[in-house]
Amino acid sequence: MRRFLCIVGSLIVAGAASAQPRFEVASVKPASPDAVLSSMNGGPMPRGPFNQSGTNPDRIAWTNVHLTRVLQVAYDFPGDRISGADGLAGGYDIAATMPANTSVDDFKRMLQNLLAERFKLVVHRATKEVSGYVLEIGKNGPKIANSPAVPKEETVPDDGRPNPKRAEALQYMATRTEAFNAMVSIDDNGFAVPRPGNQMYLPGAGFSVTIVVNGRNRSTALNMPMSGIADFLGNLLGSPVQDQTGLTGKYDLRIEYVPPSPDADPGPDIRDAIQQQLGLRLVSKKVPVEILVIDHVEKTPTEN
Repeated sequence: MRRFLCIVGSLIVAGAASAQPRFEVASVKPASPDAVLSSMNGGPMPRGPFNQSGTNPDRIAWTNVHLTRVLQVAYDFPGDRISGADGLAGGYDIAATMPANTSVDDFKRMLQNLLAERFKLVVHRATKEVSGYVLEIGKNGPKIANSPAVPKEETVPDDGRPNPKRAEALQYMATRTEAFNAMVSIDDNGFAVPRPGNQMYLPGAGFSVTIVVNGRNRSTALNMPMSGIADFLGNLLGSPVQDQTGLTGKYDLRIEYVPPSPDADPGPDIRDAIQQQLGLRLVSKKVPVEILVIDHVEKTPTEN
């Protein structure tokens, strides 16, 4: 169990919902017990894991979404820095409309108000010092690649227009079990990789994933700044990582390693892989992190 040492007082950030802004109409209800897939579509968030289709900036249609995911959007906290969410189980269907041209910041405040109203959510922020790592450049220099420039004709329109091909791909994923095979191919090492032209992987978009084949892990990050890479590595390590490389720009990287297991095949662990394959090194250190603490939340939302 991770132990935390509080070093800064907390600040109450939610309780009674503020007067504005709010969704025009919102429906919140528990997802079907038989639901398997989870999706988050629509709204003003950039296209990515919290807005998979980007087809309607004035409406969200989220299905079978865990409450922690909603908190991640509303408060800009990664899931591993939300304390008190361990007892939350099950997913929710959330549909809501908002005024045209709602900003991302106002959208997040709308979510905060919705959580306070429907789930009686009360949270506070706290800064805590925990055991973690700082990420530095290794003695022989970094071995990570700059993300390639995105050709102009492949960039995503920034005028809010729908992306029909991507929407079609998402619908296909939601309705066909063989969708995975259509989205990826298998390389010579047995790892799944995106097929060329796959609309699920938008050019220039940040992307990270870890897949497992025959007991070996491959972790890939694309188009990410070093701060995002440090967070990604922290998720893999189960401890926070702070970037102290001094590197700027966006980068692509891939590491292959063997997770701890008495039956694992010989191979580098993740720390060795970071040093040998990325030219970076981890230094153990106490690091301050900000966390979001759930003081109170109702598992059953109030009626719509």
